[in-house]
Amino acid sequence: MALKRPRFPILEFDEWALSLSRGSAFNPKWLMPGESLVSILWKFACANVLPGDVLVHLISPCVDPHEGVVPVRTDIELTRLCRILRLPEDVLRVSLLDAALPGRFHAAFRYCRLCAAHGYHSVLHQLEDEYRCPAHHESLDTRCPHCGIETPYIVCTSVIEAPFRCVSCRSHFSYGRLSLLSTLPAMRRHERIAIRRRVFLRLGNAVDAVGSGFATSILDTRATPNQ
Repeated sequence: MALKRPRFPILEFDEWALSLSRGSAFNPKWLMPGESLVSILWKFACANVLPGDVLVHLISPCVDPHEGVVPVRTDIELTRLCRILRLPEDVLRVSLLDAALPGRFHAAFRYCRLCAAHGYHSVLHQLEDEYRCPAHHESLDTRCPHCGIETPYIVCTSVIEAPFRCVSCRSHFSYGRLSLLSTLPAMRRHERIAIRRRVFLRLGNAVDAVGSGFATSILDTRATPNQ
């Protein structure tokens, strides 16, 4: 029989309230030193199969998910972020840009193609005066290698739903596509050490402000999910 319009209203499923009712899945070992919040959210969304608008709403309920919010410390509630992602405050604090430095970071997503191949994006990549990746010494770029369009560096639906990809043409920023969940080492040890040293050099004040837990939590990460 043909499907007919019902004479009574259908109740809507409140996915925002129930999406994480059974808990969330996330392994801190997927993270690398100085990982940006956008990169962390990409992994969290993939691991928990969360739509972009749902994740943005969970993090910032008062923000329009399609307009999004810039990942700076003054615009995102850190306590709420810790509760949702279940990650240490020191790790998440370092993942956010410092709002006290206006004009010192790029408004467009800035990346190293080799880091993107490992499912990693550093908050360092967004700093205006950082020109090369500390791990791979590659020049940092803001434009898609395929269509030339820039992806905005904001937490919004379109960005979250295009992990390590261009929001315009959906091409990958990396040199190739990797599996969603990779159990291979994300980077070699000397690459992790180079990133960690640069993070401490550039973000020393932020790290010192939250104690030594940051150092132990990011020192020896081994695996990361990729898209």
